[in-house]
Order: sequence, then structure tokens, then C-alpha cells
Amino acid sequence: MFAAIAETEEDAPVLVQPESAGRRGAKPELIRLLSSRHEMEYLIERVQQFHEQRTAWKDMAIVYRDRGIGEQIAKQLKAAQLPVEWINETNESRNYHPAEDSIKLVTMHSSKGLEFPVVFVAGVGLMPHPHVPIQEDARLLYVAMTRAIDRLVMTCDRPSRFVKRLEVALEQVA
Repeated sequence: MFAAIAETEEDAPVLVQPESAGRRGAKPELIRLLSSRHEMEYLIERVQQFHEQRTAWKDMAIVYRDRGIGEQIAKQLKAAQLPVEWINETNESRNYHPAEDSIKLVTMHSSKGLEFPVVFVAGVGLMPHPHVPIQEDARLLYVAMTRAIDRLVMTCDRPSRFVKRLEVALEQVA
């Protein structure tokens, strides 16, 4: 039988600097915003900026933790008339068309195995989820972050344990 272990800061998952992945790119960004509305507006603005700088829509992905965030992002992208392929739009299907020139909107769970030049991780301030073991959410966030080939932009609208740990880790990255 396994004994229950009380979680402390020392027990929290270790953040490993990305240098071991062998990738070279811009320093990851963690963007703090005032509200979820500001977070959505920021995502729209940044994907448009990347596209104006000649990044194809299909080379960008927005990765999220919970369905509610995905719904908000999909709604805002569509309202802004941006091409979006919501890979997990329905629970029954995973529609993924890599050649389709559209922003890929995908859950952290479904992003495993996928890679994109530009990845946005939305809603980091909502992590860790209160009803999920912190180690599970740490693994999910790691999966999401490692989908980026060249650029990683994480957004949050509130402080959280993960936001604080990411800020410390990013301060150490040259």
C-alpha cells in the first residue's frame, strides 16, 4: 500500500531549463495580463503580428488546459475572422489537418506529439487545477511548452504557483 505524502514546495515538480532539448530559439515569454478578456485580445494581436511577419497560420498553435478556455479562444478568433482549426471542438473527434492554413487550437492533452514553430500556451494562471494532482498539471504544462520549435509565448491573467515558478525560471534564462 502506498503512503500518502503531504505536498510542500520542496515536493513540487522541478522546472528544468530547456537547454537540454537541443533547440535554439527566442527566450520563452510569460505575459501577464489584467483579465481573461485582455488575454484573449493579446492572443489575437500576437497571432496577427506573427502572421504579418510571414509566419503561416498553420505554423501557429494555441494550447490550452480546459475546455472553457478553448471555447473562449475559438469564439474570439472566429469573431476576429482569423482562420482557426479547433482540434478538440467536439469530444467525439480530433480533427487535425496539418496542411490547412489555420491556427491550430488544441488541448494540452492532445498536443502531445505535435510541433509548431510558434506556440502560445493560454491560461497558465489557472494552473495547477485545484482538483488535479500538481504533478499531473506540471507534466501537461511541460508537454504544452515543448510543442514550440522556435517561439513560446505563455499567457496568464492571474498569479498562480506555476506562474511564480515560471517567472523565477525565466529570470535565470540568458
